[in-house]
Amino acid sequence: MPNCISATLIYAINKNIVSSLDNKPNKNILYSLLACVHLTTFPLYSATPIPIILLLLTLSIWQAFIIYNGKKNPGKLVLLIVISATLLTIFYTYGFLFGRQPGITLVILMSILKLFETKNLRDCYIIIYSAFFIIASNFFHSQTVWLTIYVFIVVVILTTILIALSDKLGTLSFKTRFKMSTRYFVYAAPLMVVLFILFPRIPGPLWGLQKDVFSSQTGLSEEMSPGSFNRLISSSSIAFRVKFDSVIPEHSQLYWRGIVLSLYNGTTWHRADAPKTTVPNINFTEDHTDFIKYTITLEPTNLKWLLSLEFPIDHESQYKVNREAMLTTKKAVGNVISYSITSDTRSTNIALFEQESYKNRLLPVNLNPETLNFAKKLFIQSKLNDQQYINNVLQYYRVNEFYYTLDPDLLGNNAMDDFLFKTRRGFCEHYASSFVYLMRAVGIPSRVVIGYQGGTINPLDDYMIVRQSDAHAWAEVWINDVWQRVDPTAAVSPDRIEKGISNSGLDINKLPLLLVTNSTLLKNTAFLYDSFQNSWNQWVINFDHKKQTNLLKNLGFKDATYSDLILLLIISFSITGLIVSWFLLKQYTIEKDNTQHYYNIFCKKLKRYGIHRNFYEGPNDFEARVLNELLLTPQARNDVTFVFKAYRTLHYGNQINTKLTNLYIKKIKSLKL
Repeated sequence: MPNCISATLIYAINKNIVSSLDNKPNKNILYSLLACVHLTTFPLYSATPIPIILLLLTLSIWQAFIIYNGKKNPGKLVLLIVISATLLTIFYTYGFLFGRQPGITLVILMSILKLFETKNLRDCYIIIYSAFFIIASNFFHSQTVWLTIYVFIVVVILTTILIALSDKLGTLSFKTRFKMSTRYFVYAAPLMVVLFILFPRIPGPLWGLQKDVFSSQTGLSEEMSPGSFNRLISSSSIAFRVKFDSVIPEHSQLYWRGIVLSLYNGTTWHRADAPKTTVPNINFTEDHTDFIKYTITLEPTNLKWLLSLEFPIDHESQYKVNREAMLTTKKAVGNVISYSITSDTRSTNIALFEQESYKNRLLPVNLNPETLNFAKKLFIQSKLNDQQYINNVLQYYRVNEFYYTLDPDLLGNNAMDDFLFKTRRGFCEHYASSFVYLMRAVGIPSRVVIGYQGGTINPLDDYMIVRQSDAHAWAEVWINDVWQRVDPTAAVSPDRIEKGISNSGLDINKLPLLLVTNSTLLKNTAFLYDSFQNSWNQWVINFDHKKQTNLLKNLGFKDATYSDLILLLIISFSITGLIVSWFLLKQYTIEKDNTQHYYNIFCKKLKRYGIHRNFYEGPNDFEARVLNELLLTPQARNDVTFVFKAYRTLHYGNQINTKLTNLYIKKIKSLKL
């Protein structure tokens, strides 16, 4: 579809798109405007609900039909009905009209509707300017390097159309307009870089727009039920990247703690944190030698919690460790962020109020009777010893042919009974859920923790990649007066924990290609691209106040205030502007009379041989004097004669003879006497 749109756009631009008599846009400009709206909207399609896409396509096809057949646009009453239907569709889809996503959607649809009343160039400019706004709004959803390149290309195309709208007589070809547009972008690039580096950055986001409630979300959520992880395991998308400042822990110790789930309704585990006024109760070790220091670059999650190893002892001030030992943030993570942490994996979490103990022993009533009876018998066999009971439950998983699979059987209302005694096929959420259920059945406080386990080192840049396919769930039980991590998945598939998801014995057809391929070329290419994307995230997406300050310190500006920064910005911007202006003026001078410019170069070459052109001397007289005073070879004489003849032809006659102009310039550049 984008190729068709681009082809339509290029075809339209190459035509004489504006009538010089009535100033009305013709069919080609209308096609171009319609294509522009779709070009700017294309990256948003994946995050746009189906009803909106259907409405957008319907309006576009309708408008294309009107343009193609030369029909009149619908009247005001019809347009009023269409606008009302558009607003109702947006409200039906999002549930409200005010917000980032519905606002952008409204601009897109109104840009299409504007075509239904386009009568003159003013209307065309409005649509083009709306397209500039739409293409910029793509950065609300993603800031990848490929999207940035795409946006810049579309901006060049939009500028090309603006030039075409101004060229009412159609004197410029598409190639010339496109070159002009590209040149403007190149000249603007240095100023853009200066603004990016030196424009004062304030701590925190520049604007306060939050993620919409109904906006798309990838990765983990705040609940877990059977099948929750299946879609994640088949995804090779990056969850986060980790740069270690110290020794990298063993793979089996890489438990990236996300969210704690304490409430279970029979099918789904939900989050139920302690009140925000409560504080964590973690006993950190006094020996700092084994502390792990690292920096995480987290992809957008639209959630208010972060990932970390257990347990964060030092972190940035804007984040907080809550009662459940989760690293939380006040605002949802709507963009790529980086944060540095120091974790003490040998510390112990001893946070358990009486109310928390009660909450983490609750089970739904009148469900899973077989599981409850089994738990009581096994607990008695364990001599009512909590640790022995835990060991016996894990042993039950090991010896009873449980399978670690992405294709578990469907479970009924008594899900635990079905899983533990019938199907015995499940993924990590099944094992974590059933284990916590068995613990609670005998009164041991326990809860589910979801996050990620493991990761892959990028050998090209020495950092760890954690993908969505590394998503994992495990259990925490209260034993010996501390919360202790227990991973029942390790009892069924120990290689999953020791070596990673690709070595867990799962069906390789269900895993991402990057994890199971034996192609060294493919893996190295993926690592190379990810290294580039990581650098982009660090130096462009995450170029915040802190990094700006560090960069200025490296440049010799220590303790720079906002006043110093603004002064430096003005000076740098002025110098850069002067340099760009000089190139612009120089280029303009050359293009204003390209023939004369190279004739002057030709005269300078002759001056080296003692022949100086007088101010009053025309090309005929100067040619005669050159041929008379210089002793030239036949070839040089022919070249000089050709240059003078071509100059007279181009300067006083046909100035748009491209073939002769190119040959004229080539002769002057290569001329040797």
